[in-house]
Amino acid sequence: MKKSDLWAGIGMIGLGLCCLLAALLLDTPLDSVLCGLFGALTAPGIVQIYKYFMWGRSPEYRAKLEEEQIDLRDERKEMLRNKSGRIAYVIGLLAAAVSMTAFSVLGTLGIVSEAASRLMILFLAGYMLFQFAAGRIVYRLLARKY
Repeated sequence: MKKSDLWAGIGMIGLGLCCLLAALLLDTPLDSVLCGLFGALTAPGIVQIYKYFMWGRSPEYRAKLEEEQIDLRDERKEMLRNKSGRIAYVIGLLAAAVSMTAFSVLGTLGIVSEAASRLMILFLAGYMLFQFAAGRIVYRLLARKY
């Protein structure tokens, strides 16, 4: 493994400890979020450092990396990754549209307050527009590049 992997792991642990210190020393409503960030940053950092020292010099790991590089360049797998990304993108847009309809119905029936319903509908509409625009922009950039 590269030295940058070790430094990334150390940095993640450092950021996690900063979040923990902030949660313990500051009395804010964000204490639970900071504690969650502590766990979310520290655990992967520890795993990355462990991998650096346990797998860094092993010949089995080098073979595993070589096989991974072959898999990344395999045309069939690349095509499948692209197709699965496209399908996930479309499913995300459909889920946002269905959620907008559901919140509209819930707001109309009075199950959810009208203000909350309107806020969720506006947020989901913005999300859909962002997803659509991002998809078009990325497509044009890739078409220009290749």
